[in-house]
Amino acid sequence: RHTVTETREPPLWGGTSHGMASGSGGKVLQHLPFSSQIDVALWSNLASHKLHSMRLSSEPVPLWGCYSPAPRLARNRDPSAAAPTPVARFCVERTAFEEVFAAPEASSVPAPGTVTVVNTLEEFKNTDKKAFLDSAGSRILADIDSGAAVTDPSLLSRFALLVFSDLKAFTHTYWLAFPALCLPSAPTLAADPSPLASCISHQQVEQLRAGYSALVGGGCVGYFVVRLKGSVVDVVSLEVYDNEGDKGGECWFGFLDPSGMEGNPGWPLRNLVCLLQRRWSMTKASILCYRDTASDHQATRSVVLQISIAATPPPPPSPTVVGWEANARGKMGPRKVDLTPFLDPTRRAVESADLNLNLMKWRFLPELDTERLASMHCVLLGSGTLGCNVARCLLSWGCRKVSFLDYGKVSFSNPTRQWLFEFEDCTDPDNPTEGRPKAATAASRLSRIVPNVLSKGVHVPIPMPGHPVGEASEARVKSEVEELEALIDSADVVFLLTDSRESRWLPTLMCVAKAKPCINVALGFDTFLVMRHPVHEGGGGQGGGGCVGCYFCNDVVAPTDSSKNRTLDQQCTTTRPGLSAMASALSVELLVSMMHHPLGPRAPADLAGQVGDDTGSMLGLVPHQVRGFLANFSNVLIHGKPFEGCTACSSKVVDAYMRGGWEFLMRVFNEPGYLEEVSGLKALTEAADAAMADWDDEEEEDGDDF
Repeated sequence: RHTVTETREPPLWGGTSHGMASGSGGKVLQHLPFSSQIDVALWSNLASHKLHSMRLSSEPVPLWGCYSPAPRLARNRDPSAAAPTPVARFCVERTAFEEVFAAPEASSVPAPGTVTVVNTLEEFKNTDKKAFLDSAGSRILADIDSGAAVTDPSLLSRFALLVFSDLKAFTHTYWLAFPALCLPSAPTLAADPSPLASCISHQQVEQLRAGYSALVGGGCVGYFVVRLKGSVVDVVSLEVYDNEGDKGGECWFGFLDPSGMEGNPGWPLRNLVCLLQRRWSMTKASILCYRDTASDHQATRSVVLQISIAATPPPPPSPTVVGWEANARGKMGPRKVDLTPFLDPTRRAVESADLNLNLMKWRFLPELDTERLASMHCVLLGSGTLGCNVARCLLSWGCRKVSFLDYGKVSFSNPTRQWLFEFEDCTDPDNPTEGRPKAATAASRLSRIVPNVLSKGVHVPIPMPGHPVGEASEARVKSEVEELEALIDSADVVFLLTDSRESRWLPTLMCVAKAKPCINVALGFDTFLVMRHPVHEGGGGQGGGGCVGCYFCNDVVAPTDSSKNRTLDQQCTTTRPGLSAMASALSVELLVSMMHHPLGPRAPADLAGQVGDDTGSMLGLVPHQVRGFLANFSNVLIHGKPFEGCTACSSKVVDAYMRGGWEFLMRVFNEPGYLEEVSGLKALTEAADAAMADWDDEEEEDGDDF
């Protein structure tokens, strides 16, 4: 376990202020202050609470601390060595934010506290430290006066932590306070401290230990009362003592003492003395500084003090509050912890990558579902210019499951436009005449950008209409179809980012049949199209695709082989360089807006002019299509209606695919007119031709009359 500890020679505090004070009746009682020991993991937990729960709030949040008796010194310690620095440890564990706190050791006393996290370093500096401490002290005083501290003595050990957390730099500036109430006149020692073993017999010491163990029930309590009746020693709680009508007889007021100094008790005694004076108007008291533990079978180290408490006229004045912890230099000031040496670089990268999204939830989008985005499996069909840009934008939105499918290899013209590739990717060590596979290379590059990304690349072509499948290649193509189908089955969303129209047909059909959200992005020279495809309850086509159409709903012919007889500029995706980044960003933004709509991918198509309550997504509009025109820097939102004769999303085609499966696809690949026949386009074309012929006949007849 890593802890952040700053050890120093602690000052002994007594009197009514931070320094030494004189008393009128004897030696002033001096206390060993706490020295904090904070688990490094606590700061990581605090950062998480700040990001996800506290956000911009500066309200105090409860947390727990604990302290224990000082450990025994080793018996074989070198007598010539310098004496160890006395330290009273106060620990804040990684579990401090748990509602039910489990102390790390049986001998640890839980102490309730609060942490106040401010939002800027300036706010930390400008916080009124006296008012902050007085506020914490006033709560202790109220608990004493109300009797709550008698019922729950741990309230006497309250602490307060003031923090500024720089979540980008992984540093925390903090100041810890242990509020202590100071009486107008300092308590004094009426006699020298006496070892417990000199005050009672060994048998009585064992009775005391057994009584304390019975009182705490296997745990530990910070304050208690020891009643001495002859040779009998009885240990009771403060509440039992408070409820007794007769408070006569010899009593010791005990507290578990974190100090190991013989004549100087620990810090928790200060508020107990205040309780004795204000609750029971005591002017003299016997104090047991209990320093034993349940597992301690050696001679007792506990000490008994006889103290005098000056009486105060009623009503008792409000005590002065002290208790800020000194820093490593022994001065009153904050401390700073830098976690970067303790954090794994991978963890730092992961937390930093998600920081922007978490900050968005603070002020702008408190309902942003970052967990859903992180768990979504995004399948990118195409690893080229669009695929690289879409992948990077998905990472920015916190998507951590990305798969690529592409059959291409990296060429020397790619790295300038396809940002996941580098010069070294243009040559495959296993095949120097070709580049590395795009899909696998893009997937590995994502993991180098954000280490916790789950990414894979699939080097498989997409079978296409108009590309015949011979008998020799049938088994291979069928395997490719099955691999594509399995990838889409595993997807939560599919991006169509390929560089030909016909390569988008089969994924479109599969997504409609399986009710998978699909985002299509297509580029021209200075224009782009971003659109979402229809998603129906239970899958399948319904009356032409529901409320929105797909990429093929405007076609009156089936997709064919578009790669034939193309010049070099037609073989490449020739576009203005900035167009891909613009279209890719809009496609991811469309996905995120769609996923935050109550209807998700079945959201109706929004059009320009709809704002605020007219849209169902907290992020604004959820359009069907965005068409961009870079020549005049404009975008147009379009609602494309479904076409009942669509070759990809119509009920006829989807039903034929779901019934026929591979046999249906083989006919589509090998028979040029089959898809048009199934979709009804052939009949529609024939009807249109017949109507056109009738029109021509009518024109000829009109001409004869003329």
